[in-house]
Amino acid sequence: MKKFLVIHKNSLFYDVYGDDAVILHYLLDYKIIKGRVGFPENAKLKVVNMLEEKKINYKIVDEEEVCKDFKNLNQYNTYLIKSEDKIKLNLRVENILKKMEEMDSNSLYEVLEKIESFIYE
Repeated sequence: MKKFLVIHKNSLFYDVYGDDAVILHYLLDYKIIKGRVGFPENAKLKVVNMLEEKKINYKIVDEEEVCKDFKNLNQYNTYLIKSEDKIKLNLRVENILKKMEEMDSNSLYEVLEKIESFIYE
């Protein structure tokens, strides 16, 4: 099944939703808010260039629909998997940081020493 990242025109902005938003978050560090990523018109070229560089099929739905199909070279699913993995890892790190904030100083020093010894070995 061919997957396309769909970009919707919304006044002076463009919006992407669901998995498409996850991919743009991964590639361009755009914030996901309520399952949506939005960016201004002047960032459209930046987004399109990134999608073309990464060979991700896309459709732009505005006055004129633009569609880019990389056929068998389409990397949509590859970047979706990478995007989801990054989000999962970030959630794990955030959860660890929350737990660390609740620790007393002595316990925190112990944990940090263990982390540093692992990282710097």
